[in-house]
Amino acid sequence: MRKTGAFLTVVATMGFCYLYLYKRFEPTHVHRARKHDQGDTNLCETQNPCEHGFCVVRFDKPICVCEDGWTGPSCSVEFNECQSNPCHHGKCFDGVNSYTCECKEGWIGTNCEKDIRPKQELPSNVIAPPELIPGNKEEDSSEAVQNEQAKRMSVLNNYCSRYPEKSSEYPSKHTLGQLIVNDKYNILYCFVPKTGCTTTKLVFYNLEMGTNHTMNTIEVHKHNFTYLDQYSDEEIEQRLRNYQKFIVVRDPLERLLSAWRDKFVHGRDLLTEKFQDMWSTIENKTSEYDIIRNVPFKAFLKAVAMDKHKWKNAHWEPAYKLCSPCQVKFDFVAHTDTLAEDFPLFFQKVGITGKDGFLPQKKQTRGGKFLAEDYRVIPLEDMRAIWSMFKPDFDMFGYSFEEDINGLLQTKNKN
Repeated sequence: MRKTGAFLTVVATMGFCYLYLYKRFEPTHVHRARKHDQGDTNLCETQNPCEHGFCVVRFDKPICVCEDGWTGPSCSVEFNECQSNPCHHGKCFDGVNSYTCECKEGWIGTNCEKDIRPKQELPSNVIAPPELIPGNKEEDSSEAVQNEQAKRMSVLNNYCSRYPEKSSEYPSKHTLGQLIVNDKYNILYCFVPKTGCTTTKLVFYNLEMGTNHTMNTIEVHKHNFTYLDQYSDEEIEQRLRNYQKFIVVRDPLERLLSAWRDKFVHGRDLLTEKFQDMWSTIENKTSEYDIIRNVPFKAFLKAVAMDKHKWKNAHWEPAYKLCSPCQVKFDFVAHTDTLAEDFPLFFQKVGITGKDGFLPQKKQTRGGKFLAEDYRVIPLEDMRAIWSMFKPDFDMFGYSFEEDINGLLQTKNKN
């Protein structure tokens, strides 16, 4: 009896210590348990609070999902499309779900972005400033970045328009916990691991703190950012409607390879040990596998494609599951390999000036050869399984699985 009593005392003490430590050191960014919908659809029927939208019950309360061009708790406030200053060189006039730019003299285009001013002729011994040089590379590059951004948004919006039921849904709690909030500049950033999120988080850290710091990866991710799921329902709705929503994405095959190399080759954390049973996905294990500590790329991809709960992790979860693009309705889509060009345009779009000093610099990417080194050992059926799982990411962000495969084959044939 004494042994039993002592054992129970130890168990009780350990349980108390666990609860104390959990509460004491619980991270500020956790997904709080919230009430689920109770099916009280009559709340919408009896109150009908939405003037220009439709009502859904969310967290036991009627919430309005507004039609395009309307905002406010009851969808009664016309959204100001001029708020983001879309007219680069002109005056903006707001309309219902539209805007019109009245351009200054010498500028044309939907957003007054095209310069048609006559170029000033200077004496031959005078060096003209860049803005006066016809066909100036900086000007051409800026226009190309704008055109690429318009193309990305068109691809995403066209994808979402094919699935209107998705667009009308409320973002999941999982997604709300991925959205970093910057109230100073009215921005929501959905971070997707392995898309340059360390670089992007550092930019948002400096925006938030008003600094120009450089930090290592660990310091950046330890910073206590504010996430959208930490706000009240009304505050969440207001920010989803009115803030500029920003996301960085990456070719799914590149992102998967980067996640595997980071977590299973370099082994910087405990994921290598946690996911050791990914080995079980390889049917014909050889003596070579037995002496390798890290999970092979082939086993990793098989495990990811199986989509089992025990192998889920944000570092290789599809971006569409993390960030619900059709529900959140992002305003800007950046790509990992063009962050240095995308950020200045985004800053211009949201009216941030004088902050170029801490923007990322252009980096050389390793391209197809980088992929081919590891993907050449992956069977085609496994590649198809990955494509099936990440197909929404390919489709909504303008990536092509076929082009990736062709690129891998061409690189493989050159070697």
